[in-house]
Amino acid sequence: MAVRPRFYLDHAATSWPKPPGSLTACIDYQTSNGAAAGRGVYQSAEAASELVRTTRQAIARLIGAPNAIDIALCCNGTQALNAGILGLLQSKNLRGCHVVTTATEHNSVLRPLQLATHSCGITWTAVPCDASGWVDPNQVRDTMTANTRLVVVNHVSNVTGAVQDIHAIADIARERDALLLVDAAQSLGYLPIDVVKDSIDMLAAPGHKGAGGMLGTGILYVRNDLQKQMESIWIGGTGTQSDSIDGPFDWLAAVESGNSNLPAIASLKAGLEWLRDHRPPDSMRIWSETILKAIQQTPNLKLIGPGNDDPARSRLPVFSLICEKLSCHEAAMLLDSACGVEARSGFHCAGLIHDYLGTKDRGGTLRLSLGHTSTLADVEAAVAGIEILGSM
Repeated sequence: MAVRPRFYLDHAATSWPKPPGSLTACIDYQTSNGAAAGRGVYQSAEAASELVRTTRQAIARLIGAPNAIDIALCCNGTQALNAGILGLLQSKNLRGCHVVTTATEHNSVLRPLQLATHSCGITWTAVPCDASGWVDPNQVRDTMTANTRLVVVNHVSNVTGAVQDIHAIADIARERDALLLVDAAQSLGYLPIDVVKDSIDMLAAPGHKGAGGMLGTGILYVRNDLQKQMESIWIGGTGTQSDSIDGPFDWLAAVESGNSNLPAIASLKAGLEWLRDHRPPDSMRIWSETILKAIQQTPNLKLIGPGNDDPARSRLPVFSLICEKLSCHEAAMLLDSACGVEARSGFHCAGLIHDYLGTKDRGGTLRLSLGHTSTLADVEAAVAGIEILGSM
């Protein structure tokens, strides 16, 4: 029986296939060690703790963090964002403050902010984006009030691929004495990030997308002198102070309460090591331009996001489109059945952006996305699928 061809174009959800060594590291850890980190002084437990330590160091190098101990390893990007947003907004210094975010955000930002209106008494405002998913930094400034203490911005839209000007937004936040939290879910591993040079106070991301790890890890960087303001929003076994149930507990220990997903952390470390020597090749830019051109030149299709004719707006290879005669779900099923192209359809867990893209009444968009391990065959299949959609 012939194997059905499969062309994976959903790297914005999770990368696949993983970089060489990523899955091997997971299996090797599980078969050769298997111990929990920070739960013993025997040799394999110490080796597990060393794995956590060296993974923090690799993350710190990637994002320019001055100290690896300022990075918490979480279960996923959602947990990292919740720990950052709610941990900060529950502190006595920020309760009742005003938060500025953007309409491009993932629900992992929007829903915790809405939760914080009830649990922390905050108010928040989402700055609009344009029809390509880009946010004007000047509107961020205009939206801030005397009580704004936090700005949360999505570095790259997971719907349109539009890259926000976090440098300008960081300058504005600093001018107004507000903290900056960057959601780097789509940019980590693809764009240069330096939390010190970019004046980023907190940064959250999953480890299973551009960083090349398997599902089950997340990253939260918190500036060292800010950590003392962070409140614990959960607590459990930390491996330290085990004779106390009252604390106080260290911020990092609290965020990492419970046993860490060591097999996934081993995979993340391997992915980061691969990434260190394999930056996005020139072919990624060429392939991106090929897919953009195919969408823009195909009848009955509309690109949602920055195009080839918009050089002032940078983007990553995340492409949303709508079909004139098909719903996004029908288009996704057609791509899969006709070409073996796997793409995502719907709102992409972004609750506000579709009001500004004009795609809410259409049920969202059809999204294709490339990653580090994409191939020319994936791109050619995507272009062939785009032509089929245009003929409908």
